[in-house]
Amino acid sequence: MTTGKGKATAAVQARRDPSTGLGNRSLSGRHSSQRLMTMGGLAAVVLGSQALAASSPQPSAVRLLLPSEGVLAGLGDGLRRGYGLAMDQSRACGIRPPSLQLGWLPPGGNPQASLGYGPRSQLVIAPPAAPLKAYGRLAEQQRLNVLLPLQRGISLEGLPQQPGADRLWPVGPARNQISDRLAKGLVDQNVGKVLVVRDAGAEAKAMADRFIASLGTGQGQLVGFGDGASPVDGNDKAAMDQLVRDVDWYAPKSLAVFTQPGSRLARAIQGTPWPADLVLAWPFPVPNALAQRQMGVDPLSRGEGWAAFARAFTQRWGYAPGVVETAGYDTGVITALASVSSQGQPGWNLAWFRNTAQPQPLCQALQLRRQGASVRPQGAGSRLDLGPAAPPTAALRLSQAGPQR
Repeated sequence: MTTGKGKATAAVQARRDPSTGLGNRSLSGRHSSQRLMTMGGLAAVVLGSQALAASSPQPSAVRLLLPSEGVLAGLGDGLRRGYGLAMDQSRACGIRPPSLQLGWLPPGGNPQASLGYGPRSQLVIAPPAAPLKAYGRLAEQQRLNVLLPLQRGISLEGLPQQPGADRLWPVGPARNQISDRLAKGLVDQNVGKVLVVRDAGAEAKAMADRFIASLGTGQGQLVGFGDGASPVDGNDKAAMDQLVRDVDWYAPKSLAVFTQPGSRLARAIQGTPWPADLVLAWPFPVPNALAQRQMGVDPLSRGEGWAAFARAFTQRWGYAPGVVETAGYDTGVITALASVSSQGQPGWNLAWFRNTAQPQPLCQALQLRRQGASVRPQGAGSRLDLGPAAPPTAALRLSQAGPQR
């Protein structure tokens, strides 16, 4: 996910992009009355008997902010379902879930409008693609921690330099791990002689640059003109013809294409005849079968707690969780642990979190917290070895398909 100038475009692509997992279960934007009806079905899970009004803030330990409009608005349902499951499990472990207040902001909106006045919360959960400078200032001014459940794009690279970064906690793994996994997969399968192309987007450039760096570290070989990824317009016939000649001249074993599924570049690559032994590599799951072998990456990250979470979520909601639901769950797990009092003091400052500790199932982690121990819970979408301004790591699976018969 991205912030800043390219946010709107990136958000639209994420909605259509199965590689992000952001949209498979989302609902479209809706008017306030429709949104309140949707919340009714989820309120018992997430909020119990608490009020849902966001226009007049009520005292609450936790404030969850959601997009009020646009293509990201529907993500709130999945986030709350994952969060609510974590609260249900915490309750079963013997703790009372912390009070929660919902609030809505326009995409990219300043949180001061919702949080700058009225009762102060102990912990804030930021919306997807949050503007990091604004949340950093909020964290600094109010001396509270902010969880970032769906902040995965290039905005994370500059996070340590942001004001208040020592209080901003990314819950999901950074997208550049996809580049690392793809590079390792190609090298491991002896097709690490790679020609790299990308579209003109900033996210594609960042991922391609990370891929090239990881390829070199892993003893892969970058071929082609220059030392970077060439931007290619899929609608430019001359550029595509030149790419075909480059593949013929440099004879790579694989062609890595950094773009979004269904983009002009992706369609042009898929519609071009390539040498039969050339592997097409994508930073998303492999699309439809083509005339040559393909390799991609499933962006749905895994942590030690993934299997148990996925079973529980599917049983509760009737569908398999995606990136959004998983991020909501991991955020809920951290929130539940932060609410526990140890020696008379709750852990809202997250000083109890130890990212190098042995990961513990939720009930065990809660018990250790009560005893005053530093803990790290098992994560569903990552290893939850996170920290302020430092996203966690995760296991990513390769997605592969052989040539079409």
